[in-house]
Amino acid sequence: MNRNVIQFDPHDRRRKRPRPEPRGPKRPQWRFRSLLHALSIVLLVLAIGLGTYWTLGSEPDGTVTRGAQIAGVASVVDGDTIDIHDQRIRLSGFDAPERGRRCGTVNVFQKALNYLGDYIERQTVTCDVTGKNGDRLVATCSVRGKDLGEIMVASGWARDWPRYSRRAYADEEASARRSRAGIWGLACPDDLWGNRNYD
Repeated sequence: MNRNVIQFDPHDRRRKRPRPEPRGPKRPQWRFRSLLHALSIVLLVLAIGLGTYWTLGSEPDGTVTRGAQIAGVASVVDGDTIDIHDQRIRLSGFDAPERGRRCGTVNVFQKALNYLGDYIERQTVTCDVTGKNGDRLVATCSVRGKDLGEIMVASGWARDWPRYSRRAYADEEASARRSRAGIWGLACPDDLWGNRNYD
């Protein structure tokens, strides 16, 4: 009886063999990837920093210059003052009643503050810096392209200040007076401004 014997030929190249390990040290690919990841984070941080620098129009010492622009969500301090990014900004060209001002039982300071806050809500406020007053910037600010000075004076909770506005809000004040809007509908609108000159 013939038996078929399968012989194993060690030189038969048809047999699958494991590939030999390459000679030399292994390349640590994870180190290269980690380096790329770290480099991309550094570049991102630099880009954000430069963007903030250019947005604020800062000088090397960190001061904000005339002509710079600041934008962000604002908190309302009073009827003509806001904070953006911890920077206090006096809205230019108009004046709202100061803290403690009342007309009879009406707290006109609070009314003006509330009106500005309700208008701004959580929307982005964009301010063009026109100068500085002590530690405050002075700026013309807008929401959705609408000047906050126009909004406040037209509502009757602020008045035009021609010395600073060059009568930019004179028409809005005249209209508010005619319609007795805001403070102009109260019994004592002319007693709210102290000794300030609005000529």
